[in-house]
Amino acid sequence: MGDKNYLNFLAKFGVSSAHPGGLPLTRALFDKIPCRQNEHVLDVGCGTGETSVYLAKRFGCRVTAVDIQPLMVQHARNRARAEGLSIDVYQADAEKLPFADRSFDKVVAESVTVFTNAGLSLPEYRRVLKPNGVLIDLEMTAARRLTDSEAADVKKVYDIDRILTEADWLEALKGAGFQDITVYTGEDLLDAEVDLPDASGFEFTRDIDLDAFNAWFGHIQIMEKYGRILNYRVYVAKAPIDRRADEAK
Repeated sequence: MGDKNYLNFLAKFGVSSAHPGGLPLTRALFDKIPCRQNEHVLDVGCGTGETSVYLAKRFGCRVTAVDIQPLMVQHARNRARAEGLSIDVYQADAEKLPFADRSFDKVVAESVTVFTNAGLSLPEYRRVLKPNGVLIDLEMTAARRLTDSEAADVKKVYDIDRILTEADWLEALKGAGFQDITVYTGEDLLDAEVDLPDASGFEFTRDIDLDAFNAWFGHIQIMEKYGRILNYRVYVAKAPIDRRADEAK
């Protein structure tokens, strides 16, 4: 992949809720799929740690968080410390998670997997989930297959390899071994759509530069041009109960 300018922009601006719908959608989602106090939850691509802190405070569950961006790791650690919460935050790649098999009851990824090679990250989520563990993955989802020209525009701004439709995501999840997949739209979870600018906060850093501003403007232009095509879905899937097939490999 390239320079990851969009992800760098999020880190340099300290964007708190980069995923569509922001914290209001996260709250609505966990109203539907609550955590239990004894659960261990992995927040992949945790960003500034907003979701991690929310889950730990609301449910009292144990939360571990990872992000590939060093600035985001620092943001998340600072947020957890300010809230007086014991959340382990690590710098790590979603495509190669530094955790043992069957470590977590839930894996949460909010607008993260699309920036990875899903053929590597999704199997990693499954690997670290306990049998019958739950993946909650909120991702950019195209309403239709993009033309080559449209896809080139989007890939350039977000530095991603593929723009997946709902059918593509379902195929990728099944290919990674997930089952019992449920798909939610924003309308399923929220009374009204929440726009990203209204849902996000910022924690500006000294690292803000022209590249970060250009990435921000590029994102705004893409949303204005393709906002009706590029939407999102929440994919909730389970790791299989019988993991003997994995052990036999």
